[in-house]
This record gives sequence, C-alpha cells and structure tokens, in this order.
Amino acid sequence: MLKMPQVLLIFCLVGATNALYKQWIPDTNYENKTNWDKGDVPCGSDTVQFSSQRKVSVFVETTHAVKEMKLPMDGEIILNSGAGFYVVSGQDPGCGAGVKTKFKDAESLHWFNPALWQAAATLNDLQDGNFLFSVHEENVPCQQDDVVFKVLSSFRVDTSSSQTTIPVKSVSVLGKVFNTKSEFSEYLSSRSGQLQFHGSSAVTAGNPGCGDPTGCDCGNSVNHERICSAVTCSSLSCKKPLLPIGHCCEVCGAIVSIHYTDSFNLQNYRERIRHLFLLLPQYETIQLGMSKVLKPQRLIGIIPFGSSPEIQVVILDGETGKLSEALAQDMIKDIKSHGSKLGITGADIQPASEPGSSAGTVVGAVFGVLLVIMLIVIVIVLIQKGIVQMPPMPSMPLMPSLSHFRRNTNVGDFNEPADRGFDNPIFDKPDMLTDIPGLYSTDSISMTQTGVHFVNPVYDENETDFTV
Repeated sequence: MLKMPQVLLIFCLVGATNALYKQWIPDTNYENKTNWDKGDVPCGSDTVQFSSQRKVSVFVETTHAVKEMKLPMDGEIILNSGAGFYVVSGQDPGCGAGVKTKFKDAESLHWFNPALWQAAATLNDLQDGNFLFSVHEENVPCQQDDVVFKVLSSFRVDTSSSQTTIPVKSVSVLGKVFNTKSEFSEYLSSRSGQLQFHGSSAVTAGNPGCGDPTGCDCGNSVNHERICSAVTCSSLSCKKPLLPIGHCCEVCGAIVSIHYTDSFNLQNYRERIRHLFLLLPQYETIQLGMSKVLKPQRLIGIIPFGSSPEIQVVILDGETGKLSEALAQDMIKDIKSHGSKLGITGADIQPASEPGSSAGTVVGAVFGVLLVIMLIVIVIVLIQKGIVQMPPMPSMPLMPSLSHFRRNTNVGDFNEPADRGFDNPIFDKPDMLTDIPGLYSTDSISMTQTGVHFVNPVYDENETDFTV
C-alpha cells in the first residue's frame, strides 16, 4: 500500500499574483554530512579531499579542524562570518584515528528534477516547513514563481533544458534577491554565479508575475519529458489510476475539474477549501494541489484540436482514493450551493475506481460508441446537404448480363427451351441454312483489282444507287 507523509496544507492569500515560492533543497555546505562520502562531517584527524577535476562552490558556516585538505583546481570556499579552518598538531582526541573523506560530486543535480524543490505560499511557510503539494511540472519553478536558494548556503545546479532560457519572477541567492534580468545576468557572469549555475540554459529573472486572478499556466509543459525522466513511479492499489495534467505518474485519488468565469479568484478559492475542509480531522492526511492547466481537447478521444483552460484540483489520500473521493464530493456540493457567487459555472469528478469496479470502463466504452455513431450521422448529413462530397468511385469493368448467360444454356425458366432470338444467317452454320439457295456458293465471292470481296445476300445489288 502506498504510504505518504502527512502534510499540512496551508494556503494563504498573497494577492492577485498567484505566485509561489520554490526553494532548492540540495546544498554544497561543508556542515551537511550528506555531502561527504563517509556520511559525517570531517574532524581534526581526517584528510579532506575535493575532486580536482570538478567545479564546486562550498559554503562554510563555522570553524573546523582538519589534518589535511586537498582543494579542487577550479572552485571556491565561501566563509561565513567567523568561519575558517585550522590544523590540529597530532591526533584530535575527539576524532579517533582519522580517515580520508571526500566531498561528493554535485554535477548530477538538475534544475528540472521535481524532487529537488519545495513549494510554499510564503517565505514564512518555507521556514516553518509548511509545503504545498503540486503536480510534477509545478514542483519545478514556474515562469511566475520566486526562486529561493537558502540564505546560509551554496549550491551547484545544472540548468540544461530544451530552451535557451528559464524565465522566473525572481531569484534569491545568499540572501540577495534579483528581480531584473540585467541584475541577475551580471551575477551569473561572476565567479560564484559560474560555479553555482551551469548548463545549456540560462535562468532569467524579471519575468512578470501572474496578473490573472483566475491563475496562470505554469509553462513547464515544454520540459515535461525532461522532468519525468527524473521521476520514479510507485505501484498503485487502485484498479483505474488517474493521470493528472502535468503529473508524471498515475495516482489513486480524485481529480476535480472546475469551469469558471472571469470573476473566479484562485487564491480565494484555495483559502476557502482550506477553511471548509482541509482543517477537518477526517481530511488531515489529504494532499491537495490546485492550479490552472490547459486541458487538451480531442475529437472522439483521439484527434487533438486545441486546449481549454480549467482549474485542476488533484486530491490524494495515499491509499485507494476513497477518502479523496469523499472530499471531492464535498467540494461538488459546495459548488452547487455557492458556485455562482464564486465565479464557478460547473465541475466534474474523476475518481479512481476501487479493485473489482468496472463501471468506469463500461461508461467509457458506451460513450465512445455514442461518439462514433454521432460522427457517422454528422458525415451523412453533410453529404446530403452537399457540404461534403464523396470522392468518385473507380469504374468497374462491364460484366456480362444475365440474358447472355441464358442464351448460352439449353434450358430456360420453368424448364422450357431457351429463347435463342432470331437466326442470323451470317453467323450460323451452313448446314442450318440449306433452304437459302446460293448463300454459300462460290458465285457470291469475286476478286477484283482492289482485292477480294463477297456479295452480301441481305442487300440487293440493284438498290445500291439512291436518287436524292
């Protein structure tokens, strides 16, 4: 059974920008024991080694004792106020015999790995650990988001993508916030910027925030395959899992698709859902992500013909989806009662079927058959009205008629002799026409200078001249 941590979802009203804060999780800090191959921070008896062929920017927060340190050919060590290194003469009593420990390589950490980001509605939520659940595409910073790298921290991130730039609203590095493209571009060209950011794409700050109260599309769909290449999907227990737009894996839960008007406000609706449902004890383990998406439109479920915006609410409970479906039903009831005041025109539910349930499959099959029949009827009507013309059919060779076959048989209908028509003395055998004298005599054939010809007994040679 799929287990998920309990996550308290806190949605705050942060104006009409609909921007979130996305914080980079990994770091290249000296004090982070996960950055060392021995799983612990080096002490006074240890030999510290950085890869000589790798670029690295290391942040050191406090003072450390070492026995020996081998630095990289290209890198930097950023010292916090009062931080530094010193060498212990002899063996450090609290360190033991000492080991050779190596700083891990950070080259493989990619910007488009959704597991390396945390999302929150405010900076305070980032510090308090109140993170938001999102589909995979939206775990990575969207074009209207604020990107945050921890204040007392350094890092190294690969920004390679299929695009030349990665636009975001702002970038915060070592406590300094960059809001303009020129300002952050200048930082990227600095020594620290080159060591912290590398790859084929350049991160650009200063992108406008989302000014639409109904929300804005994240803009990461162009890198969907790159994002999903870093995701490993888990096995599921529900019979018919769902695949939300922008997500890499199928899930057990429910999806609510909301149709809205211009008066709809995404942030206000998030706050409403939190107060009405997410604070209730029965829904405390729910994970809920809400955003505007562009849903592909398909004719008969196959032929794409554009997309339409809608609000997608993804609800997960970590199990078969029964609790998620219950919350989705509560949301639908609230929409039916107050949807017109909220700018909502309608909503649909997609629940994940439980094991043994085939209702969704049957409904889908029936719906597909109805669509096919409707398409056939439409085509017939268009042909009858002359709007659509059928292509000309290829000509078929003439087939012998039925009377032809009957003339070649000796028995006709009702066991009577076949009707042979009239006798043609030209084509019938001579023994059948013995009563016509001179028909086959040699007198009817003559030879002249112009060639050999015969006399046609059907025509009278005295009637060949006509007077007009």
